[in-house]
Amino acid sequence: MNQTTAGSEKRGSYFIKTFGCQMNVADSERMAALLSESGYTPTETADDASVIILNGCTVREKAVHKAVSTLGTYQDFNKNGKKPIIGIGGCVGQLEKQTLFKRAPYLDFVFGTDAIDNLPEIVNRIENGEKHVVYAEFDRTMNYSTETKVVGARAQAFVNIMKGCDKFCTYCIVPFTRGREKSRTIDEVVDDIAGLVAKGVREVTLLGQNVNSFGKGNPNTKGREPLELHNVIGKVGPRAGEENFPQLLRAIDSDPRCEKLRLIRFTSSHPLDFSDELIECYAPHEQGGVKRLAAHLHLPVQSGSNRVLTKMGRHHQIEAYIAQMDRLRRLNPDVGISTDLIVGFPTETDEEFEETIRLLDRVQYDNIFAFAYSPRPGTRAAKLPDDVPAKVKNARLNRLLKHQLKISEPLYAARVGKTMEVLVESESKSDRLKIEKGATVGRVWMGRTQCNRVVNFYDDSPRNFTGRFVSVKITGSTALSLEGELVIDPGMAEALKRSNPGATPGWVKSEVVS
Repeated sequence: MNQTTAGSEKRGSYFIKTFGCQMNVADSERMAALLSESGYTPTETADDASVIILNGCTVREKAVHKAVSTLGTYQDFNKNGKKPIIGIGGCVGQLEKQTLFKRAPYLDFVFGTDAIDNLPEIVNRIENGEKHVVYAEFDRTMNYSTETKVVGARAQAFVNIMKGCDKFCTYCIVPFTRGREKSRTIDEVVDDIAGLVAKGVREVTLLGQNVNSFGKGNPNTKGREPLELHNVIGKVGPRAGEENFPQLLRAIDSDPRCEKLRLIRFTSSHPLDFSDELIECYAPHEQGGVKRLAAHLHLPVQSGSNRVLTKMGRHHQIEAYIAQMDRLRRLNPDVGISTDLIVGFPTETDEEFEETIRLLDRVQYDNIFAFAYSPRPGTRAAKLPDDVPAKVKNARLNRLLKHQLKISEPLYAARVGKTMEVLVESESKSDRLKIEKGATVGRVWMGRTQCNRVVNFYDDSPRNFTGRFVSVKITGSTALSLEGELVIDPGMAEALKRSNPGATPGWVKSEVVS
């Protein structure tokens, strides 16, 4: 993590604070890699950094305020008597541009979503005395080519496969902060992932504002299957003769260089071009499905009311959405489904909100991401009267979240007693399991199943499980997560002993599976 590129001079340290979606997280990882290659080293806290970068989100008004407020906390920072270089990027930088200098005159530079690769140059310009530098022009060409950059050894990686969005939902700012849709080629993405796998990556998350539109405009020169996409809602994505998302999933799955890849995830999708062929990728492998595809789907629906969906410019109907979910569940009953919802959209009535509640009951989501509507400047919905009072919005949001907890609780409880494979992401933020056991050693770990359920487990061994796939027997559940006990097989037991030869065998405690 703290190594610089061979031959590069150490120039200082950097700190990156990220808000928003997984696309922003991936952008921050790219920023970190570029700065590391330029001779900078990462630091865990902003007050130790000579370069501070804030990667902001504009999807909701609250996110923008949070980013700008955080920027203000850096105003009086200094390192060894010298003010750090401070920049802001991401969707906030793309949207706000020069106006940010009026709100924060101590800010040194602003850069947009298409200017990340210019970051070392921008920092260099500030180091040489320039002030208030702005890089926020979109790349207007339709070709999109990049290479995933990660810092240090890791088991997970985000891979951008496309960027931009052509949907222009009436409430959404993304087309104005990320531009129009453009996709990498399948060959480039597969080569990129193969390189990551060779470096030890075992799980990739394919990213795009709408991955279902992947490949639009790219000719299918290799005649990959499926040649054409079909669905029950409509078709606005790739046409026959072009590359498409199911082709990409199958190309990754079948490439021998990706043999050690364990899981493929993706986000985000749009119901309008969520194809039958993509649903078929979720089938068991022996029935033609994609072997490495995680049994999880995040498919934003936004509302349970057809009239509200029309006002949102979503162009899909609830009945067709439910039919898609039914078909997916018939094909793979174990798939975990999550969604995004907006409450209090202009003109939403009490009865239309009740339709959203009924949608939760009908689909039985594992979890939801729900928000009260806030107008975004420049969108079509911002011209509508924001006529649902804030008090009503908040009441609807709280009721929606509580209702979902009632649905999630039995769904999670049904996993108790099963043994599930988990990719460990980090130590858990909660020590409750450790405290309950009265333990003075060991740690609580957090990971996710392939169906994207959070699992916490306690282990009193000295081993670091971060980035490793482990088996966990589920012993308990809440409406938001699972907890369990690590299953130690003979191979793991031997590895644990080797990692701490002086330890007593007592910490190899779980059942042994032969």
